[in-house]
Amino acid sequence: MSTIIHEDDNYEISYWNRKTNNVTVVFSSAGSLALAQPVEEFKNTIKKFNTSYIFVRSKNLDWYNNINSIKMFRFLNCFCKKYQYIYALGESLGGSGAIVFSKYCDRITRILAFSPQYSALPSFCKWFGPLTPLDGAISKFTFSDYAPESATQKAVLIYPSASYEDNLHAKFFKSENFDVVFLKTEHHDIARHLKKDYEINYLGIVLDTFYNKDVNFSANLFKSVLCNIIEPNPKAFVKWIGNQTFHYDVYIDTPDLPLISEEGSADQSSLCEHSFEKSNTKVEAQRAISEPLRMIPAFHTGFEKNPWWSLEFRQLSHVKQIIIFNRCDHEGYARRFSKFSVLKSDDGIYWKEFYRKTNTEYVGGEFGEPLQIETDFVANHIRIVLNDTSFLHLSKIHVYGTYISEAKEIEKPLVDALES
Repeated sequence: MSTIIHEDDNYEISYWNRKTNNVTVVFSSAGSLALAQPVEEFKNTIKKFNTSYIFVRSKNLDWYNNINSIKMFRFLNCFCKKYQYIYALGESLGGSGAIVFSKYCDRITRILAFSPQYSALPSFCKWFGPLTPLDGAISKFTFSDYAPESATQKAVLIYPSASYEDNLHAKFFKSENFDVVFLKTEHHDIARHLKKDYEINYLGIVLDTFYNKDVNFSANLFKSVLCNIIEPNPKAFVKWIGNQTFHYDVYIDTPDLPLISEEGSADQSSLCEHSFEKSNTKVEAQRAISEPLRMIPAFHTGFEKNPWWSLEFRQLSHVKQIIIFNRCDHEGYARRFSKFSVLKSDDGIYWKEFYRKTNTEYVGGEFGEPLQIETDFVANHIRIVLNDTSFLHLSKIHVYGTYISEAKEIEKPLVDALES
């Protein structure tokens, strides 16, 4: 399908001539960090588009910081001169290469970069992500950053919103006036994710948009075609619920009140193969108040419409505060706990909603920011109901307050003292 047209110690360039006036330069990498996946994911997907292809494979994980990098970019520019439209795309290291290519090819038409990295300087490689092995491995820097002004009006960058490292790189690109789109995922390998993690092939949709000359190429365009998976308010770098954040106790102060949930009796709507207890909903649900707080869920319902977890207090209670700890072992699963209601009841039959969450902000758990609900009501029961068709799984529920009879016993000596 393609033939090698250039090779040196650092790069291998192959060419697939499809006899069109369009050419796409695809940048990828090699090595143990598995950053070469875009080329693999484009197989079969790219055949439908009316363009020739140039595949640039970087043999080493040096982020174009080598003696042959500028020669390679100049070679590509000369080779592409016979084409009317020149496109560049890539992922991670390859995405950075697609952006830098604009410095050497002023005729480049459009650039599409998945999870490009802003810089290879040491401080950028220390962010705990997949590029940690590069820390200190590069001694000479041909490029200090990969955000040339020549690319700002021609490029759209697509990032995962819930990846700590990628989110930070994205913020730097945005500060350089690049168009950035965030997806509701933690996956660094965006091309594979778009192609394989949904019922439809979003990678095909993205490339259709990329090659459509009749539309205004911008982040807003991609936000419209990917509206179902777009993250409109990415704040993962502030409140990420993974292991890059502080422990929850930096966010909340527990009230100076009895923890009445510990003596309550819990239940839930269903069980499934992921439940710890396979035959008894009450035993499974009780884990949310008896098990220690961990990143993994304490209980797990089945997949159903409006799954719920409920708690019956030991006796009638004055509820003052509820703290809900989400699971935070997996970002995708944690997102299921997004839109839900909390209800109260006197008899466990008739329920009244007193709290509803409708936004998409993260709810943290052992890490991140748990949901802290201030309340002031009397009830025998509370219930958490997911306003969706999915699983319900949480790590811990704390309810603080006082039992009504005990509160009266405390008040009586005070009244007697005042009367005397």
